[in-house]
Amino acid sequence: MEKTILRQIKNLKRIRPNTSWLESQRSFLLSEISREENMKKEPSLILPLFNFNILKIFKPAFALALVIVILISSFATVGVISAAQNSVAGNFLYPLKTAFEKTQFTFTPGEFNKTKLSIKFATQRIDEFNQLMGESSTKQDIEKTVKSFTSEMVILQTSMDSLKGKNADKAAEIAKLIQAQTPLYEETLIRSNEKLGYMLPSEKEELKKETDNALAEITKTNEQTKQIISESSKTTEQEEINPEDMIVPQETDSIESKSAEFESIQPKVEPDVQP
Repeated sequence: MEKTILRQIKNLKRIRPNTSWLESQRSFLLSEISREENMKKEPSLILPLFNFNILKIFKPAFALALVIVILISSFATVGVISAAQNSVAGNFLYPLKTAFEKTQFTFTPGEFNKTKLSIKFATQRIDEFNQLMGESSTKQDIEKTVKSFTSEMVILQTSMDSLKGKNADKAAEIAKLIQAQTPLYEETLIRSNEKLGYMLPSEKEELKKETDNALAEITKTNEQTKQIISESSKTTEQEEINPEDMIVPQETDSIESKSAEFESIQPKVEPDVQP
C-alpha cells in the first residue's frame, strides 16, 4: 500500500499546473499579501476598543482552504485523490482524505443526503479499522479510527432525530439502511480482539475501551432505528384505514314499551255477593 502511494506521488512531479491558473493564483496571493500589509500599517477599524482584527480568526481556515485548492488544482488530481481515498490513519495523505469528507458533508444539501453520507463515512471507518489491524498498525492509529467511527454514530443519531421531525418516511428509510449495516459494524468490532495479538496487553485493554464505547453507540443507534421504523409503521397503518369503510353504530329512536303497567294487570277481586 505504501509503495503504491509513493509511486503515485512520484508521478505527480511530472504534472504541470495550467499556466493561466498559476498566474491567477499568483495575482490573488500577491493581492492578499498586499492587503494584509496595509492592514498592519493602518489601525484596525473593527472593534478598536479591544484592538481586535477579524482576519486573525479566519486566517487558519483561509490557509487550509487555500492549500486544498492548490493541491486539487495543481496536482492532477486523479492520482492524489485516488491515493488519498485509499489511505488510512497514519498515512500522510489521510488528513487530506478527512478534509475532503468534511468539505463534502458541508456542501451536501438536505438532511437526508447528509445522513446517507454519514453512513458511508462510518462504513469507511470500519473498512479502515479492518485494514489497520491486518497491517499490524500502531495502537494510536487504530484508536483514532475507532473514535472517528464512534463520532459518526453520534452524528447519525442526531441526524435521524432531525430528519424524523421533518420527514418521517425519509427517517424510516434511513433507519432501515443503518439496520442493514450495523451487524457488520458489531461483528468487526467484537472480533477485533482476535487480530490484536501483536499488541501489548495494556494497549489491547485501552483499545477495548474504545471499541466498547463504539459498540454502545451502535446499540443506541439500533434502538433509535427500531423506534423510528415502528412509529412509521403505525402511522402508515392508520393512513391505510379508510374512514368510509368504518362501521359506525347509528343512533336509534327510543321505543316506548307498550306493555301494560304493573297495576293494570293485577287481578281484580270481586266482592262476595250475598244470595
